[in-house]
Amino acid sequence: MMARAGLLVACVLALPWPVAAQGLGDAAAREKERRTKEAQAGGKKAEPTSYTNDDLPGSKEPSKKEEGKEAAPAARPSRERPAEESSPGPLAERAAAEREYEGKVDAAQKEMDALDARVRDLQAKLNPMSTTYIYGATGAVAEDELRVRNELRDTEARLAAARQALETAKNELSEFRLGRRSPPPPDLRRPEG
Repeated sequence: MMARAGLLVACVLALPWPVAAQGLGDAAAREKERRTKEAQAGGKKAEPTSYTNDDLPGSKEPSKKEEGKEAAPAARPSRERPAEESSPGPLAERAAAEREYEGKVDAAQKEMDALDARVRDLQAKLNPMSTTYIYGATGAVAEDELRVRNELRDTEARLAAARQALETAKNELSEFRLGRRSPPPPDLRRPEG
């Protein structure tokens, strides 16, 4: 008997009951109505405070009265003196400096890729399983192998230096973007063209 009563209670509780859902629109309408009634009872005007973009500072042009007052250095040009278009702004200078650093990264990456390809070619000449093996169909001599091994050693050393230069260029670009590094001096910049 108790089990049936418990089951009956569980079923009743599981049934969907009509619940008054309160959305944001309903809540806003009720709050507006409450404020209106409150304001009418107090004798005040019933308009709630609302803010627009016009209420924000800096969104309006200064009035004639405010123009004569001392103002902080503004980013906007005044009506009397237009902004000089011939001199680049700080953003343009920063973008140019960033392009300088990006150019260094690109140049270092190209050099590293070329040296890496050359190392692979030289290694293939020394690999008996390669189609370009030095002692293959051409029948090279021992001096050729020595020359290839020396060139491979030198190219690997240049590749290690190129990897280091690429890493340095990437670090410089990253530090510049984070504001920890200043633009390169004009006399050290690459000539454009």
